[in-house]
Amino acid sequence: MNQYPKNIEFLEKHHQIFIEQTPTAIAMLDRDMIYLAASKRWLKDFKLEGQNVIGRSHYQVFPEIGSDWKEKHQKCLKGAVDVCDEAPFKRADGSIQWIYWDVRPWYNAQGKIGGLLMHTGDITEQKEKELQNKRIQSILRKTSEIAVIGTWEVDLVRNKVVWSDIVRQIHEVDNDYEPTVENSIEFYSQGESRDLIKHKISLALEHGEPIDIEAEIVTAKGNLRWTKVIGKVIFENGKAVKLYGTLQDITRVVTSEKYLSKANAELRAISNSISIGLIVTDSNGVIQRFNKGAELMLGYKREELIGKKTPEIYLHEDELMQFKEDMSNIIGKDLTKMSYNNWEDKINNTRQWVFRRKDGTTFPALTTVSSILDDNDENAGFIAIATDISKIKEVRDELQRKNELLNYAEQLTLMGNWQWNVKQDRVIWSSNLYQIFGLSEEIGQIKYDTYFHFVHPDDKERVRKHIDNFIKTHQKKGLVHRILLKDGTVKIIKLVGEVVKDENGEIKEMIGACQDVTKTKMVEEKLIHAKEELEEFTQKLTLQNQQLADFTHITSHNLRAPVANLNSLLEIYTYAENDEERTDIFNKFSSVIDHLSSTLNTLIEALKAKVGDANENIEKVYFEDVFKDTSQILSGAILKSNAVIDTDFSQLTHISYNKIYMESIFLNLIGNAIKYSAEDRAPHIEIKTEVKNEINIITFKDNGLGIDLKKHGSKLFGLNKVFHRHPDAKGVGLYLTKTQIEAMGGTISATSEVNVGTTFTIKFN
Repeated sequence: MNQYPKNIEFLEKHHQIFIEQTPTAIAMLDRDMIYLAASKRWLKDFKLEGQNVIGRSHYQVFPEIGSDWKEKHQKCLKGAVDVCDEAPFKRADGSIQWIYWDVRPWYNAQGKIGGLLMHTGDITEQKEKELQNKRIQSILRKTSEIAVIGTWEVDLVRNKVVWSDIVRQIHEVDNDYEPTVENSIEFYSQGESRDLIKHKISLALEHGEPIDIEAEIVTAKGNLRWTKVIGKVIFENGKAVKLYGTLQDITRVVTSEKYLSKANAELRAISNSISIGLIVTDSNGVIQRFNKGAELMLGYKREELIGKKTPEIYLHEDELMQFKEDMSNIIGKDLTKMSYNNWEDKINNTRQWVFRRKDGTTFPALTTVSSILDDNDENAGFIAIATDISKIKEVRDELQRKNELLNYAEQLTLMGNWQWNVKQDRVIWSSNLYQIFGLSEEIGQIKYDTYFHFVHPDDKERVRKHIDNFIKTHQKKGLVHRILLKDGTVKIIKLVGEVVKDENGEIKEMIGACQDVTKTKMVEEKLIHAKEELEEFTQKLTLQNQQLADFTHITSHNLRAPVANLNSLLEIYTYAENDEERTDIFNKFSSVIDHLSSTLNTLIEALKAKVGDANENIEKVYFEDVFKDTSQILSGAILKSNAVIDTDFSQLTHISYNKIYMESIFLNLIGNAIKYSAEDRAPHIEIKTEVKNEINIITFKDNGLGIDLKKHGSKLFGLNKVFHRHPDAKGVGLYLTKTQIEAMGGTISATSEVNVGTTFTIKFN
């Protein structure tokens, strides 16, 4: 009875000795996770050498073990097996140890679980090499992406081509694209690049020569790219079996080289330019370079000056002294008594000099003088770039004289011009504009608020809204408003302007003119007052006077400009200084008179619609009859254009109206629909009548060119307004139509879409 426990004890002791001598990392623990045995490898792997773990708790030996592993141990003590191929084990000292394990229960002689057997392996070194390899691969991959380098391979036996992702990106093809030797070569630009790659591949396959070229390709998306191709051939038994290598996108490099080459060429062009003088001196001021442009400007040959003379030979002493004084003030050091070799400070200055030629004559030159710095950033000499500005001064003087003539014209027309830098809020006024506002030109900086301060209090809100809308829409629409001068005088001015944008499409400045129209407005007010008195006679005279007043306004607007031009030209003619100017001014009378004649003819046509009472000839008008008459008149145009006209007068067959006006409306709207039809389709016109909310309505719908209403909507029915380049377009038809409809108490409106068509809607009174 006592022998059995001794045998068990002997066996357990035997097992412990076996575990301790096992060459792998293995440990034996009881149910309380107390060490019964541990192999030497276990102690070594977990850095426990020299420690006695027997009798100690596993969690005491490894305090870093977390609750998740403890839960797994408890499951194993109930019969589970826990196996893991690899996992990081963070030690108490912060280091990471990669291990694999096999944890399972061991059973005693009674078949009950006596504890756990833990078999582990330290794979830290292997894992670190694996991670290092991944890092290296990641670095290589990122390097390839940054350098845009991809790999390619051609299996010559199976005739199979493999491209890396980078190579596909360079060629701009999809991931499912299947490259071949033939279509790979097709990407290279025809001519030199394609011939070169073919030749190099041939040499590689025949003689084993490596490929190393730069060639241009056309990507799948049509983009040009420069590539560097490197390749090598593998031979087996004297036969080429594989061709592989790299492909790099070097477009930026090639482009940079081209830009650099272009920049060098431009520098050489400047140096060799005959229109720019280039003069270089050493630190002592002795001329070292004197280009062809300088020879032509100054009359010296380069051999007369290089290495022999200083710039004093062509400069005036007083200007040179002034230059030295100015540089002294800028640098803070007296340079007036120093020679050039003592000028250690860096100089960069542009100014106008008077150069003296070899023959003694002089000319103005715009010159930039800059220091030349050596490798130590010290002053090694000077370079001067000079341009003869004699012609510029002549043009400037001529421009000044013409500005004086413009100023005279502004005085005669009570007009001034202005410029407004919107971003910096800086305003420039002409001299005559100061006079209009009763200001002295000595008041200092003009701003937007300077002008706005003079706006009449009752007009400020209207002016502000107009200017805000002008900045937003850029519509060139004049504004008439009042200004209140400091002495209490009220003037009426007309303001016109235009927006100037920068290269980014943003408003840079606004320019325009301002005219004193006080006297003109007073005359207009008197005309209006007279009209109001005449309106008291009869309702008929009221309507006619209204029409004549409208026509007077149109006449005033359209005739004012040519008449003002004639008056201005006449006044300027008297100030002309010579016969050439008088002849030039006199020739301008012809174009102004032609414009005046054209304007009068147009207004006469408009007047026909204004005179008379439209309501005198009212009768029952049937739309079908009017349409038939119009179709007869336009039969030629309808046949020529293959126009199709659909009508529907079922809801409203007739109205009481002026028949002549109705015929004119049909003729203008149908005629316009045919005239402005689209080139790619026959005209299709739909005319329909209806009654909505007791209002009689007729619509004319076409499929023609259409009108950009955002751009032209405000002037759609204006006189002489045309919106298409048609030889017969006069800008009168829609104006007359609107006039006739409104004379009968109706309205006309339009909706349109460019290249889709236009719909005109008429609502009768």
